[in-house]
Amino acid sequence: MKLRTELSSLLTNKKENTMIQKTNFSLFPSEELYSFSKKAVILVDEKKTTILAVEPFLGNTKIRLEDFKSALDREDKNPLVKIRTQKTTSQIDAFMALRKQAESASTRKKGGVSEAAGVIIEVIRKYGWTVQSLGQKARLSQLDGLITELKTKHPEEVATIGATELLEELEQAQADYLVADTNAVRSENNSSDPTVSETRQPLIESVRQLFQIISLQEVSAPSANVTALIASLNELITTSLATVKATDTRTENAKKNTTTPTETK
Repeated sequence: MKLRTELSSLLTNKKENTMIQKTNFSLFPSEELYSFSKKAVILVDEKKTTILAVEPFLGNTKIRLEDFKSALDREDKNPLVKIRTQKTTSQIDAFMALRKQAESASTRKKGGVSEAAGVIIEVIRKYGWTVQSLGQKARLSQLDGLITELKTKHPEEVATIGATELLEELEQAQADYLVADTNAVRSENNSSDPTVSETRQPLIESVRQLFQIISLQEVSAPSANVTALIASLNELITTSLATVKATDTRTENAKKNTTTPTETK
């Protein structure tokens, strides 16, 4: 907290382009977070002898990175976690199919169809148009709300756009995911080793602190080495986030091209 307060006050009059840009770590899936963090550690490690203040923060990040990698390796070998991952994909696919159907129906000329689609689209937006990008707990909660509202308040509109079966499939996918998640969590709880979810946030916090101390050095003790390191880290952040977003876009487009909307009557 002290470091953050000190950094905030020192950065007041500093140009943003000389600072490490803010990073939305929530956009990184687990494997991508590991890859990004590892690359950041390598970049800082190359400059540590000329920026001595980073060493304790770098050391902490290395420990957190190793803990996270060990958890990833354990998860990869757990068949129940693999099943949960498969059910997550089915859950997201079912949501996307429902959303695509609403989008498709919104362009229909048949009386009442586009209007009904508009209602469904607004409900989807209420709970998250890109709910597929949320974390597990948030996604589960938002989809629960979406399913409940569509079933209880808008069954006629759902039927009008030909999405009754798609909504049922989403509800089933949600139930299947819950079972798979419960089984996976039980298996993780039976182990004393930390899980991916338990090691993820400590890694993120250690990387943030590492970035903060580097930015602080640029303000309090600027040097060519610090400036160069910040430039390299900013490039890493930009390219890594762009890669993740591009992957999400390609995946969504592929699903769009392979999903055939249910015909409305």
